Amino acid sequence: MIADPASARRGGVSTRTLLLACLPAVAVGIATLAAPWFLMQPAMGSGFMASKTPSPLQNRLRSLANHTVFGVGLYLAAAALARVVA
Repeated sequence: MIADPASARRGGVSTRTLLLACLPAVAVGIATLAAPWFLMQPAMGSGFMASKTPSPLQNRLRSLANHTVFGVGLYLAAAALARVVA
């Protein structure tokens, strides 16, 4: 008997296992913030981490959200590819 009924729908994989598997891809997505924050934005006159923009916190959070979604996309693409190849 499976303790978590929702895990039965996911092929017996627990939510914790799915989250742990997703972490490296999300970490890569977040790590890709280094280039825009420390190279691209200063080169375009926005300052480090958009510090010279009218709303730096909003711009930082938007970049963080976009790159996090990129990391989740990396995980989903790898998971889909693994199902196709396997």
